[in-house]
Amino acid sequence: MFKPDYRITEYLLELTGQITAISEKIEAKKIRFTLMAKLQSEALERNTHSSTSIEGNPLSLAQVSALNHKRDVPADFRQKREVLNYFKALRWIIKYPKRSISKANLLRLHTLIVKDLLPGEKSGSFKTKQNFVLNAKKRVVYTPPAPKKCPKLISELLAWAERGARIHPIILSAIFHHQFVNIHPFSDGNGRVARAAAQWILYKKDFDPHHILSLDDFYAGNREKYYDKIQQTRDLDYDYTYWIEYVAEGLLATLKRTYSRISKLSYSSRERVTITPKQEELINLLNMHGSLGSRELCKFLKIKRARVNQLISPLIKAKIIKKEGEARATSYYLSK
Repeated sequence: MFKPDYRITEYLLELTGQITAISEKIEAKKIRFTLMAKLQSEALERNTHSSTSIEGNPLSLAQVSALNHKRDVPADFRQKREVLNYFKALRWIIKYPKRSISKANLLRLHTLIVKDLLPGEKSGSFKTKQNFVLNAKKRVVYTPPAPKKCPKLISELLAWAERGARIHPIILSAIFHHQFVNIHPFSDGNGRVARAAAQWILYKKDFDPHHILSLDDFYAGNREKYYDKIQQTRDLDYDYTYWIEYVAEGLLATLKRTYSRISKLSYSSRERVTITPKQEELINLLNMHGSLGSRELCKFLKIKRARVNQLISPLIKAKIIKKEGEARATSYYLSK
């Protein structure tokens, strides 16, 4: 049975208090729908860029954003596929954040993240050979459990998470993240799955109900410290206290940045526009897919092209949506 060891320190209580206070300030802002869609799109791109860059993907945030809007970038197949896969995985989580974090769904998440990057038999399946965690100098710094132990260890972790109804979401997410990385159940993609699942727990527990936080930005900002903090917990005989504090520091920093962004954008004149239900549906589609053409919008909204133009023209004028290309090659995406 998995039973993690950690302490509720005064510093953690101070951090959670500040996190609660700034979360309440964000909720009190009553963010306009169009601004919310913009923040969600930014968080999606930042989380994707950061989580893949932690694993060594060299694409910039601007290139990741371009791929989100279905624009090609000069990069090799693997680099682009890693990014596109992660977008798809996060969207899968966001679409149904309350779905059970079960073994089957974790395997599904892994399948989405490694599509076309691993052979079919390794996609959505636990490892069959021993793997190792290497440092920047390619030296082994950690040896995960043997393959035959992984299914049982994952089941125990999931059972603990299921029992943790009264555990604070920050603690639950942080420990799940770390223990998943410790188990390292897949031949590749473990870090990306761990960070996506940790975010999923926050969504599931209504900690980030609007999906506007990009915690992975914090980790990627100092990748060496991120790895050091993971190793520190192992060196301390799996006392998770300092790891939980580190994750809480990241959430506080992320919330502060998000609140600052909201405060600046809230005064933007382009937000002062009345949005009809159909336009709201259109914005949601662009938020979910990154960019869409007229034909795709017609299909999703079940309306004719003339009606799409009628809906989208005032949104372009208000600088909520941007247009790219001409005629049948036209695509639309949310403005930054």
